[in-house]
Amino acid sequence: MVEGPLVMRPLALLLLLLSVAACTSPTAPAPKQAKDLMPLGPCPPSSWKPEAPPPTASARTSMVLLAVGEWARFGKQVTIYSTNAPPRTEQLGIKERDVPQRIADYWAAVDKSLSGLNDVPWSAAFISWDIESAGVSRDLFCPDQRHTIYVERMVERAKKPKAVFIPHAPERYAPKVGDLICAARENSGTTLQNLNRGAGHCDIVVEVRPGEVDAIGGNVGDSVTRSVFPLDGAGFLSPISARPVFTVIENRLP
Repeated sequence: MVEGPLVMRPLALLLLLLSVAACTSPTAPAPKQAKDLMPLGPCPPSSWKPEAPPPTASARTSMVLLAVGEWARFGKQVTIYSTNAPPRTEQLGIKERDVPQRIADYWAAVDKSLSGLNDVPWSAAFISWDIESAGVSRDLFCPDQRHTIYVERMVERAKKPKAVFIPHAPERYAPKVGDLICAARENSGTTLQNLNRGAGHCDIVVEVRPGEVDAIGGNVGDSVTRSVFPLDGAGFLSPISARPVFTVIENRLP
């Protein structure tokens, strides 16, 4: 009778461990770390040319005018972000599938043959199209189909003389018209301290008012959308969970 309990103990322990394992949620994969990535290398050449001359002699102003023009082309969709409520879309615009060729124009700026029918995120292609169309040379901005890639290049370029795009921590720099607001997406873990090439999104600032900043980006709600973000009393971006901003990129273009 003594032997029975001694035999059962390992079995009971095994059953207990299996029970605990079954009730434990799988651990989410850790975000990538920048230290594990290879250097990007020089900006690749391209034969793509903008469809028309920049709207003005000022590249900074041209960036803004081009963004506003595309927003109007897509029906002026507006999404409002808040610190204490989910984002809401107040006006619906034209969707990507209704104008696939225009999306193809954006993709051409990053040397890709895609359109609005491919279900591939095109927001970085939109920003690349805008900045190149404004007349900014590739030694100052390197287009890419991923936001965090061109942001990483901006960070490196900012270490050299005559840089025109200067990334700042959002709590240390108040956005101005022509700047870029960039956020991490899909829990990518991307920050200025960990440029891990994860999912991200950037918009171009087109208007700043007391308490609010408007920025236009592509592929927001499947359209070119004007997003409204809250500012604090000092003019800095207020943290919002729906758009975790990791940098505001100062635009020093003339």
